[in-house]
Amino acid sequence: MPTIPSEYDASRCLRTITEIEADLGQLTARLTECQFQAPPRTGGWSVAYCVEHLILTGNAFLSEWDAALASGRRGEGPFRYSRLGRLILRFFEPPYRMRVKTTERFAPCCRRPKDETIRRFLKMHHELAARVSASRELDAVGIKVKSPFASWIRYPLGLSFDLALAHERRHLWQAWQVSRQLNGCDEKK
Repeated sequence: MPTIPSEYDASRCLRTITEIEADLGQLTARLTECQFQAPPRTGGWSVAYCVEHLILTGNAFLSEWDAALASGRRGEGPFRYSRLGRLILRFFEPPYRMRVKTTERFAPCCRRPKDETIRRFLKMHHELAARVSASRELDAVGIKVKSPFASWIRYPLGLSFDLALAHERRHLWQAWQVSRQLNGCDEKK
């Protein structure tokens, strides 16, 4: 489990984005199309649905990040997270102790081919990296981002990036668990 960050660091977030992309590549490299789409024996989302959920949530965050970044309010760090912010980050990190049902808006409902799904994820990730880069030298605590999950929740800009990345690690961990139930999948991780 990664160390829970106590403050925002754009460079760390950009490294994490690269690590997540590498993890997705490793996860999907040996999966056939059928394995990618197959739900686990115990029920739940397939690897494809885990990735599709991340695409849906990531794309929803992009417009919220754009609105927040538009303020352009500059600031100097360190941009420390509150105790509550760190607790929320811990909740999102894998392995999760509690399952939370997603809203209908973020529930994957269509199957796309593996290559197309991965391309769509990487495109969203490229956009995420652009927003993280644009946040350098901005007030990563004072600028607030509206949650795409509940409009009444607002996160500090930096925390919202770390939350999105923790959420991605959570669902990639879930996808690894699914892949272990499939024939011929690597047992490491």
